[in-house]
Amino acid sequence: MKQTILIFGSLAAAIFILFELNKLSLWGLEDSSDLFIICSGVLFILIGVLISRFMLGKPENPKFRGLNKSSLTKQEYKILLLMNDGLSNLDIAEQLYISESTVKTHVSNILSKLRAKRRTEAVKIGRDLDII
Repeated sequence: MKQTILIFGSLAAAIFILFELNKLSLWGLEDSSDLFIICSGVLFILIGVLISRFMLGKPENPKFRGLNKSSLTKQEYKILLLMNDGLSNLDIAEQLYISESTVKTHVSNILSKLRAKRRTEAVKIGRDLDII
């Protein structure tokens, strides 16, 4: 939000400066207000395209909106990594020295936090978010 305000504030300041320069006749052209308005419009279009391509990055996937990469606990993260390896709940429980029901609870929390319906979908989302 702050970045958007800063960008549009800078653009507004640039237009104000351009209009003031036109008022002071630094351009050396008489009655050039139409030309100046057209040039400033084209300049704003170009600046908008450049900002959208280079500064704002790629569009956000709506599925991941509001999802914080660090929203998983350390234990949930470990379990997600083991799910990525294809281990079952029982195998994960044995490897982490916890009960199988605890693993099921953690898997349920992972699915909820990643907004996934299945374990494979949670693993895919984890890969897409670059957390595994």
